Amino acid sequence: MTNNLSDRTNVTWQSVPARFRRLELDRPLFPRPTTMPPFEHIPLHAHPFGQLAYISQGVLTMVTEQGTFVIPPQQALWIPPQVAHESYCRYGGAFRSVYVNLEFCEALGDTAYTMDVDELLRAMILEVCRWPTDYDLDEPKKRFIQVFIDRVLSAPKNAFFFAHASDPRLTLIVSELHSNPSCQRTLEQWGDLVGASSRTLNRLFHKHFDMSFRDWKQKYRALRAIELLSAGLSQQAVANQLGYESSASFNHAFKKVFSQSPGHYVKQRSLRA
Repeated sequence: MTNNLSDRTNVTWQSVPARFRRLELDRPLFPRPTTMPPFEHIPLHAHPFGQLAYISQGVLTMVTEQGTFVIPPQQALWIPPQVAHESYCRYGGAFRSVYVNLEFCEALGDTAYTMDVDELLRAMILEVCRWPTDYDLDEPKKRFIQVFIDRVLSAPKNAFFFAHASDPRLTLIVSELHSNPSCQRTLEQWGDLVGASSRTLNRLFHKHFDMSFRDWKQKYRALRAIELLSAGLSQQAVANQLGYESSASFNHAFKKVFSQSPGHYVKQRSLRA
C-alpha cells in the first residue's frame, strides 16, 4: 500500500506504533477513547476484529487499499477485521473507537466505509466508551449491544472517501493537488505536463473516481476545508489557503459539495461538540 500524506507538508510527522495490540476481545464491544496530537502518524496495521472509529473533535485521515478516508467531526469509519490501515491526524483531535468482536462483524460488512453519526448513535458510542473494559455482560448490556449494532447498520453512508488511482498520469495530478490544493492548473495544462489530452484525463477521472476532474478537485478542496475549519481557521483564511478568489467563491463551492455553507457547518459542529 502506498500513500502520499507524509510528503504533503513541511513539518515532520511523528510516526508511532499502533497502541491497541490485543489479539482477541473477551467482550462483544471493547471501548477505547483516545486522543492524537498534531501531525501524528500511525503506520500500517490491522486488527483481528472490527473497529468503529468515531471522530468527536479534529479530523482523522485513514488510508487503506481501497483509498483514503477523511473523517471529520460527527462522522465515523467502519474498518472490518484484517483490513490494513494507517492513520494521520494533521491538527490533533479526540476519537472514540469501539472495537467489535467477530460475531457482529459480518453484519457490518467486509469493506471500510464512512457514515453519518446522528445524536442517538453518538450518545451510544459515548456510552460504550464510558464502560470499563471488564464490564458485566448482563442482559441489559446484551440488549444495548444489539441495538447499538442495529443503529450502526442503519447509519447513512457518506462520501468522505477518495479511491486510489492506478494510472500514473492521475497519480501525478492527485499527488500535486494533495501537496498544493491551491494549484490553479487547468486540465489542459495538466495534459501538457503528463502527456495526455484533457479529454483523456477527464475520461480517466470518470473511470477511477466516477466524477470529472473539476468535481474531484472541488470535493477534495471541500474536504480539506473541513479539516482547516475544524482547526479553527477563519473562512477567509481557508479560502486563501485553498486558492479561491474570494470567501464568496469558497462558500459557493463548499455548499455545492455539502449542501450547507461553511458557517452553518461550523455552527452545527459546535452545537454538537
